[in-house]
Amino acid sequence: MKHHLNIIILALRAVITFAAGMILYYIGYAYLFISNDETALIKDFFYDYFTPITSAVPDVNNKWFAIAFCVVYSALLVYAIVGVTRLCNCLISIRKGKMFYHTQGNEFRRAGSTFIIFAKSRYILFCTTAVLYFDVTIFFRQLPSFLLLYLLGKLILLLAHITEKGEFIQEENELTI
Repeated sequence: MKHHLNIIILALRAVITFAAGMILYYIGYAYLFISNDETALIKDFFYDYFTPITSAVPDVNNKWFAIAFCVVYSALLVYAIVGVTRLCNCLISIRKGKMFYHTQGNEFRRAGSTFIIFAKSRYILFCTTAVLYFDVTIFFRQLPSFLLLYLLGKLILLLAHITEKGEFIQEENELTI
């Protein structure tokens, strides 16, 4: 069991590191947009994510909109790191032998809620930005990552419910003479 937990904890730490790198990437792009007035840079940045349905899309490459997109997405990634860290701390406690403890259910619930909120917020951010580029396909291209994160959050909420029941059964067992 400890071997599996170690692998999961290592993977979660890799996710945290990767997300921190993505935050630096997007903050770097936001700084680049602030310091550079070249609209081609902004256009290339958005065209990496969004594909307009026609070439006659109006020029919506507003500098401040691009900066806001990068900052908001970076903030969402910080929020995701908080949730992954909570999950990682719960698993570290389990690895140490604390199978059921008083606040474990709440910690799993917070981590699961963070995953769900991040999935919804990310999907909304990308879809609302795609509307400006008349990119209809983004609704379908972002769906797999949304469903993956959303279902992972629901699975963590299921773990929260199981640990709350386990806490209750352990407490009842300790009170039995």
